[in-house]
Amino acid sequence: PQGAASRTETAGSMEGGFRAFAVPETPKAHRPSSKILTERVGIALAGLQDWEWLSVVRWLYVWSWVVFIWKLVAPLLNVMLAWMSALMGDQNFIVILAFTFAAGMVLFMIPPVPGPPIYLFGGFVISGKCPFGFWWGSIICIILCFVLKLTACAVQQSLIGARLGDWKSVRQMCGVHKPFVRAIESVLRRPGLSFGKCVILCGGPDWPTSVMAGILRLSLVQCLLGTCPIIVNLIPLTLTGSFYLRRSESEVWTRAGNLMFTLTVLTSVIFWAGMGWAIQNEFDTKLEELTAPKEEFLELDWLDYRATYIAQRCAVEWGQVPKGVRFWYGLGALGSVIAAQFLFWRFASCVGSFAVTDDIDELVWYGKDGLFKLQGLIVIGVVSVSGLGLTVFRCWQKKYRLKPAAEAEWELKGMEG
Repeated sequence: PQGAASRTETAGSMEGGFRAFAVPETPKAHRPSSKILTERVGIALAGLQDWEWLSVVRWLYVWSWVVFIWKLVAPLLNVMLAWMSALMGDQNFIVILAFTFAAGMVLFMIPPVPGPPIYLFGGFVISGKCPFGFWWGSIICIILCFVLKLTACAVQQSLIGARLGDWKSVRQMCGVHKPFVRAIESVLRRPGLSFGKCVILCGGPDWPTSVMAGILRLSLVQCLLGTCPIIVNLIPLTLTGSFYLRRSESEVWTRAGNLMFTLTVLTSVIFWAGMGWAIQNEFDTKLEELTAPKEEFLELDWLDYRATYIAQRCAVEWGQVPKGVRFWYGLGALGSVIAAQFLFWRFASCVGSFAVTDDIDELVWYGKDGLFKLQGLIVIGVVSVSGLGLTVFRCWQKKYRLKPAAEAEWELKGMEG
């Protein structure tokens, strides 16, 4: 009897444990009636109806275009840099240095353009055209690129970021009053060459990092000081371009270029990992300070409240959108996703290769051996046409929101008064 009771108790506990892992029962009114699918699959599909499909489709557009732009910027940038290299031709070395510096400044002012292609371009052009020899050209290129980086950061911070920081809407959009940005600001305000400050300034994307420093009203001198360690990343990157020029002379130059590229990647990874550590460490040590409300952010908090209030009043659900608009909106997103995926996984079949060192006169824009192949042109066409679906939805949404937005604005004025 005692053993039977024990077995009964054990069985009961096991049954209770199994029930803990069981799928919760769905009310009969919500259970799918399909005879084809299993109950579990039917419940999962029924749950899709609760998704915010308007937001899901919007992000499908966004990430598809991010992939599209990301994959096409590099080859087009190579073409432009090769054209610039040919344009300089047999110019005086001083003219080449000035042209490289001016071109780098222009490219640094374009938000999507990163710094590495500019440094590689300098290595390709300056090292090979220096009248004092290859090694002196490489040294001059490193110095020029370092000065270029600091100058671009200064212009981005003082002339762009500082001006944008005068606009409350820009500060609110950048979230300068949010804990994450406040953590970054706390790290960057430390004087000197602290580890966290250096890795954020050196590892962050060029344009956004410097412009955000200007919006936050950080010291220009201290930010330039914290950017100086970028030299450890800049040296191997420029030498990668310089050694690439001599790859046909010996296998040693090819391996040396690969080594420099590996060092570039390694230093970049250290910067990125350091950024994450520095920001997280700031949260661990100053969480209360970073999340505490501050009087100086009162207006920005009110702008956040206004935006949230209007957005809630103008909220649109998937079922409220006309069927025709939903069709074109979803079809455009589907086309963008398919095109972006095809471009990502079959890039070589869409876009040809063109290096910075290639002859610009031999560039073929379209064809089997051209920069853009037939599949690539089809992808570009699909992405362009797919954007019409988003345009149709935006036009309908703008018209739909006119009345509730006006009512929300009137109510907010009453709250302010």
